[in-house]
Amino acid sequence: MNQIDAVIGDIKEMFAKQPNTIYEVRVVDQIYSKKVNIFFEWYKIGRATHSQQIARLDSSYREQIPEIIKKIRKETCLTVRTNIYD
Repeated sequence: MNQIDAVIGDIKEMFAKQPNTIYEVRVVDQIYSKKVNIFFEWYKIGRATHSQQIARLDSSYREQIPEIIKKIRKETCLTVRTNIYD
């Protein structure tokens, strides 16, 4: 998972602890294009959400999404949201 480690490095660089700011990572499984997008999102309370795409992974990562989410949570201690429901 070297590409995932690079994504985690990017998340750590973008994570600037600012007061009254919420940070999240969103993992999106694009069903029709068979890609996995990872976004870094942040917003100040009462303001609009800013979202920046960090990675676009190919279809081989689709079955690894639960492990990717666990690894990102463990390494960054951020909330990770997804569009996949069990």
